[in-house]
Amino acid sequence: MRFMRLRLVPRTRSSHGRAARAFANFEFKSGTRNHDVASVPLIPKFASRLPRARANFGIGTLASLVALCFCALSAAAFAQPADLVLRGGKVITVDKDWRIAQAVAVKDGRFLAVGDAAAIAAHIGPQTQVIELAGRTVVPGLIDSHLHQLFAALNGPAVQLLGARSVAEVQALIGERVARTPPGQWVTASSGWHESILQEGRMPTRFELDQVSPDNPVFIPRGGHVVTVNSKALELAGITRDTPNPDGGVIVRGEANGQPTGVLLETAANLVRKILPPPPANMAELLKIAMRELNSYGIVGVVEPGIDERQIALYRAVHDADAMTVRTDVLYRALRKVDVEKGIALIKAQNNDDMLRFVGIKFPLDGGVEGGRMTWPYRIVPGEQTDASYRGVLLLPPGGEDEYVAALKLIADVGLQAQTHAVGNETIDVIVRSYQRVDREKPIRDLNWTIMHLFHPSEAALKTMAEIGITATMQDHPVLLGHNQRRWWGYEHAAYAIPIRKAIDAGVLVGGGTDGPVVPVDPFLSMWWMTTRQVLKGYVLGKEHAITAKEALALYTINNARIQGVDKDRGSIEVGKLADLAVLSQDILSVPLDAIRETKVHLTLLGGKVVYRN
Repeated sequence: MRFMRLRLVPRTRSSHGRAARAFANFEFKSGTRNHDVASVPLIPKFASRLPRARANFGIGTLASLVALCFCALSAAAFAQPADLVLRGGKVITVDKDWRIAQAVAVKDGRFLAVGDAAAIAAHIGPQTQVIELAGRTVVPGLIDSHLHQLFAALNGPAVQLLGARSVAEVQALIGERVARTPPGQWVTASSGWHESILQEGRMPTRFELDQVSPDNPVFIPRGGHVVTVNSKALELAGITRDTPNPDGGVIVRGEANGQPTGVLLETAANLVRKILPPPPANMAELLKIAMRELNSYGIVGVVEPGIDERQIALYRAVHDADAMTVRTDVLYRALRKVDVEKGIALIKAQNNDDMLRFVGIKFPLDGGVEGGRMTWPYRIVPGEQTDASYRGVLLLPPGGEDEYVAALKLIADVGLQAQTHAVGNETIDVIVRSYQRVDREKPIRDLNWTIMHLFHPSEAALKTMAEIGITATMQDHPVLLGHNQRRWWGYEHAAYAIPIRKAIDAGVLVGGGTDGPVVPVDPFLSMWWMTTRQVLKGYVLGKEHAITAKEALALYTINNARIQGVDKDRGSIEVGKLADLAVLSQDILSVPLDAIRETKVHLTLLGGKVVYRN
């Protein structure tokens, strides 16, 4: 890789009469040793002051002054000592030219210099810490554009089911927790798993959970849209055969007797959620632990997609204690216009900085794989989905699309970001149409309005998104959810879901992520899916929608920074940007695509500080 080297080349042989002009005539020449142009920002400043200096001093005095200035410039530009230097690696900068460097220097939390070892050596002083990379790959600190950080924190002490491979193993894990829980108290599982990994390929029923927990209510969430509970939990929630389905939700019932099976979809899950015990008293500590876990994957930034007033206060407390290790952009969750008004007031009362920003409003406009609003009917899934006319749920506010648009206009008026959850093609069309109505009155391109997930966009929707600047954040749900995509939608619709290649080719700015803990938070598992379209069950869904490893890395770095409007400070390794980076076990741009998922992180820097080290 060739970088710029500063050479001092007089344009003419300097005579005594021309000495005063010699300094101004030095040129930059290209060479193999690096003193990057960006590392010498003082040169134009000194040069611009030269004519005025020449007017006020004699030639001899000026020549001496020039010499002194150049000595000072050299020390300031080339020998400014760094706090930290990492050298001897392959640094994938993700700058506009995707340059590859060998070393970086960090000072005061930002990149001081980026280049080869010789260039960076000038920044090593007596107090500089030096880390030898030994050939390892360095990438910008990773950003997940959609990660439920608080849910991940709550999952920490819950029963972990991701390792279960059958209903019997789920029963055993729940039974172990019941054995050490007082009768009557709740037993809760982590939401970070999926029934697709079970031999039976379905959720456990109330009756199977009753076998190991007759006296303790059991709550097993799967992602954010589906739960299964036992009979004790149904009893406490007052759910019986006669309980009607709530708007936007389904109480799954036995085909023979109409009795609830324990499985609750979408808003029906709220019938039980509202009676769960409050979050644990040590929630702040759990959040810090979750952040450190994310750091172990090279993650330094997330978008927290939809929280309430109490959770905002929790984030503020952790931030004010200087305990955050993940830069977090917070969205306030809203269902109605009145919620937006409250959210805007809460956001205006907050102070933002590089670690915690309150950036906008999130709308959940439909469900997940089992509830995304489609223009076509779902398939019949015996024991789970028995309505031949079912097309998912559309969760518009009481005033319908007009109320949604009115709420969006409030967000635009105060210059905040709007992000809307959408799985179904009908939902996406509603969002695009609504964003477009606002855009006609106030352009939204600079507000970075986004559609989350974007499972089933039409070509017309993608075209409009590109035209008016609607961005998309797309995640690797199919690694686990592909099983239900096929069962509930059929293969063709399942394979099309989350068409990243198509969205990029349409000109839409796309960011990457996981929707963790709905699926594992591992960014390299996500990039593996993006580039191969493989799922954990061992098959491929929609190979034609795969992207390159380079594009996948861009989605996790500079694209996410652009969507969040922070690309001047984050998303790439460049002089002046925040010193966020991750040192990897392998070069994800050169290994076989199937090996990307094996990538591990050896070191994570956040603002020049080590937040994870293996």
